[in-house]
Amino acid sequence: MPRTTTPDDAPPPAPEGLRERKKRATRQALQQAAVRLFREHGAISVTVEDICAAAEVSPRTFFNYFAAKEEVLVPWDPQTIAGTPQRVVDRPSAEPLLRVVHVVLGEAIDTAMAAPTWRDQALVLRDHPELVSRVALASRDLELALADGLSRRVGEAQDDAYVRLLAATAVTALRVAIQCWHRADQEADLHDHLDAGFARLARGFAAD
Repeated sequence: MPRTTTPDDAPPPAPEGLRERKKRATRQALQQAAVRLFREHGAISVTVEDICAAAEVSPRTFFNYFAAKEEVLVPWDPQTIAGTPQRVVDRPSAEPLLRVVHVVLGEAIDTAMAAPTWRDQALVLRDHPELVSRVALASRDLELALADGLSRRVGEAQDDAYVRLLAATAVTALRVAIQCWHRADQEADLHDHLDAGFARLARGFAAD
């Protein structure tokens, strides 16, 4: 299957300033420490104080980035969420809306997978499904960001039924793709699962 993005249609990332790079590094350090502790000791027994000690930061710093320890497992950083509406708007004007959300979510996957903790985050969620609720909240934020971009693109209100339905369907396809990827061979490509889900949607949800 073709990739969701290619060098020709993927816009270049905006350069990060020093402050943004430091913030990203701190966020990733906290995630790495937390995920390692979760895998070693189990997520329930690990505290925020444990994570902060391992990352050598204060609890106050931790709560500048995360509202709770489970949020370290969320793959979408705030920059990805914040930039999603504009990425929807910036796609080629003739591109079908289903393709637009497919590509934008593919880009979100690429950004998430670039983080050093991506696969370990996925493994913790696979082994501790009770933690998925926090990730579901982040998926809600991603859905709202998609709806925001779609509403701007089509000139409808963000709570328009079609806009909300398309955004919700796209994020559901992403969630199912991640779940299938969790159960697949370790060499499997998450993009393949995402592409397969959107191909099914494009066929009108017809069965294989």
